[in-house]
Amino acid sequence: MSLTWRLPDKPPTAADLAERDRFQAMVRESLPSVRASAEAWRNGLAAFVTLTGSAVVIKGRTTTADLSVPWRLAVTVLIGGGLALAVTGLWHALAAQSGTRPLAVTLTDIHREYGSMDAFELALAIRAARRLTLARRAVALALACLFIGTALTWWAPGT
Repeated sequence: MSLTWRLPDKPPTAADLAERDRFQAMVRESLPSVRASAEAWRNGLAAFVTLTGSAVVIKGRTTTADLSVPWRLAVTVLIGGGLALAVTGLWHALAAQSGTRPLAVTLTDIHREYGSMDAFELALAIRAARRLTLARRAVALALACLFIGTALTWWAPGT
């Protein structure tokens, strides 16, 4: 199969060139931007996990001691699940912030797989953004579990 090159019907306009340049600038800023956002989430989640974990350890037993076994089990599952989801969110935020490719990559590998450094950095930014989205979803579920678990301690009938 032979490749034949064909000139476009018309040359690019100044607007086309400006749009291309803006896109390249956006690509170059996407990875630092996503990682900065992930760093902020990581810091907030670390504080949240520490605070929530401490509260559970300090107040957990006294709060649930008077509940019947099924209610105590429900509270334990919800609050434990909420903490596990919060830690999962923290893990994803850490991965988004620091990157997830521990192996050394050569320029030849990058050109073979992605075609250019810009495409490689864009792929890293997309991967980090997906991890950050997973972190946010895990935290949303964690908050729901923790809220429901806490509400159950207020409203569940005693033994």
